[in-house]
Amino acid sequence: MPPKTLIVDDDPETCLMLSHALKMLGFETDYALSGAQALAKIHQNMPDAMILDLMMPDTDGFEVIRYLRAGPATAGLPIIVVTAIGAPEAEEQSMQAGATAFLRKPVSIHHLGETVRAHLPHSVTGQP
Repeated sequence: MPPKTLIVDDDPETCLMLSHALKMLGFETDYALSGAQALAKIHQNMPDAMILDLMMPDTDGFEVIRYLRAGPATAGLPIIVVTAIGAPEAEEQSMQAGATAFLRKPVSIHHLGETVRAHLPHSVTGQP
């Protein structure tokens, strides 16, 4: 089965573009347009990884990361932050909150795919 990836960004066009590109790289994708919607989707159908923007209107990415890291079922979920925030402290704050990796927009789709695959659990990748 292809790895399931949840894309979380408040821009629908970004979600669709990332979803289409990741599907071409062999991922199964879903997306959420807010932090609250992402948390609801995770509890309905746990993804293998999450791609998360930081700037969202309801629950920002930092809050989503901290919430997921606090839950036993989601503590190990790979969270790849993909953001347009240019401030150098954004990466440090993301990693301190518990992000797995940090990428800045615009992001190379191949680099994003490689980053997600590198952080998937071995049970998903089939590697020892």
